[in-house]
Amino acid sequence: MEEFDLFKSDKLSRAVESIAEAVIITDPGGTITYVNPAFEKVTGYRKEEALGRNPRILKSGQNPPEFYKAMWDDLLAGKVWQGKTINKRKDGSIYCAELTISPIWSETDRILSYVAVQRESTQEAALEEKARLMQEEYKVLHRVAQALHQGGDMKEMLNGALGHIVEFQELAVEVKAGIFLADEKEKRLRLLTTLGNFSDEFLAAEQDIPYGDCLCGKAAASGEMLVSNSCFTDERHNRRFPDMTAHGHYIVPLKSRGRLVGVMFLYTDENPPWYERSQEILLSIGGLIADAIEHRHAEEKTEKQNRTLAQANETLAALNAQKNEFLGIASHDLRNPLYVIRSYSEALLADGQGPINDQQKKLLIRILEAGNQMTALLDNLLDISKIESGRCDLHLETQDFNALVRKQMELHQLLAGEKNIRIRFEEGELAPFPYDKDSLTQVTGNLISNAIKFSPPGSTITLATEEAQGRARFSVRDEGPGISKEDREHLFGTFRKLSAKPTGGEKSTGLGLAIAKKIVHLHGGDIGVLSTPGTGSTFYFTLPLTQS
Repeated sequence: MEEFDLFKSDKLSRAVESIAEAVIITDPGGTITYVNPAFEKVTGYRKEEALGRNPRILKSGQNPPEFYKAMWDDLLAGKVWQGKTINKRKDGSIYCAELTISPIWSETDRILSYVAVQRESTQEAALEEKARLMQEEYKVLHRVAQALHQGGDMKEMLNGALGHIVEFQELAVEVKAGIFLADEKEKRLRLLTTLGNFSDEFLAAEQDIPYGDCLCGKAAASGEMLVSNSCFTDERHNRRFPDMTAHGHYIVPLKSRGRLVGVMFLYTDENPPWYERSQEILLSIGGLIADAIEHRHAEEKTEKQNRTLAQANETLAALNAQKNEFLGIASHDLRNPLYVIRSYSEALLADGQGPINDQQKKLLIRILEAGNQMTALLDNLLDISKIESGRCDLHLETQDFNALVRKQMELHQLLAGEKNIRIRFEEGELAPFPYDKDSLTQVTGNLISNAIKFSPPGSTITLATEEAQGRARFSVRDEGPGISKEDREHLFGTFRKLSAKPTGGEKSTGLGLAIAKKIVHLHGGDIGVLSTPGTGSTFYFTLPLTQS
């Protein structure tokens, strides 16, 4: 009869005796006929305890039936089998091993024995399991984060997140979960959403929970995560219902930047195998959910504010349109009586209706000055209403801007001369560019007349043009009192007047600079002022050399 005898080769036997892997030899029926010293060290069974027994003494019960079926299918077919197994030592402790089982054939093609080489891999398996768990944790965190970034309302968003949490197998939770929102002012929890089947009685009774009441209220009060093995034996679980079945709980406070925004509860079986990293992973998930709730609240608040602002803007736009229409109508209708007042005053002053005494002449001059000032104000009001209502059309034409400035300087020389003020022009090289002549005549005239109003007698006003950074620049520099920081902040607003007073008692409507700013902006330009109290002011504007 053919036999397999390892010890026919002395060298082979010494090699097998000395290797670190456990070696087991069985007969074709599976009875152990040999084990090496490493077997004793790994399994805790002495050689005498193992010989004559079946390798089933190492069975841990943690390998599924299909594991053994696949192994024996290969062995009975005469194949070499390799795989990973979970075994049990003599002392009951569990270890992992990589196992290779090879059949030994006789010369007549009969299986004489099986040789199993077993390498302990408990540490490697632990590292692999740790890596697997970390990967699974990453997946659930990623899926929860994705759900929290989906559209839809708050409930839909949170239910999507809860769905991914209950799918995380390591937690071993039921498909029963929910989220309360915290009312920090009232110190109460309000049930927002649930996942899974809950009784009508439960849903009605759990809509509102005071801080400190039952597990969820206690988690809200302490801010700490709670784990409960059984609703019937845990004294903290003081809310019970007739149809309640035994279950455990994870109760997770939802905190964003240290502030409680809600509480999440998850159902488990009674006395479940708690996942050792459950607290860390659930608190991480709780932080994601809390931040998402806060973000959604901020979005809702912003949307509400935007709707309010939009409604207010619509109201303001309508009121502004009515204001512009009123200004246009009022300004137009007031022109006729003002024209009559000015004309009659001028006629009386010209002695065309008979002589007048000095006192009457003074009164007529005041009436005429007031009429002229009112006419200027009406002209400005019409300009403002036209610009703001979009009825101000620019007629752009490429032309010489320096020529416009020279003309304005000539027109203002007489007014400046009355105050012994000199106007000079530093004319720069400036190629013709497109602009609306009438409106820019108004702007340059306003800046020059303002300089004359606020300049002291005997001073100099300097006009300048230049091309800078592809734009035309015009400036008016005076030697007046300068402008304070407070005045500069409101200088180009409507009906704004400076704290500094004109040096010759001139009048101002407070609209000229506001109109100038709007006209310059319509050209695509910028307007501003450089000034320091006591050193004069420089008003300027820049315009594009080309118009789109």
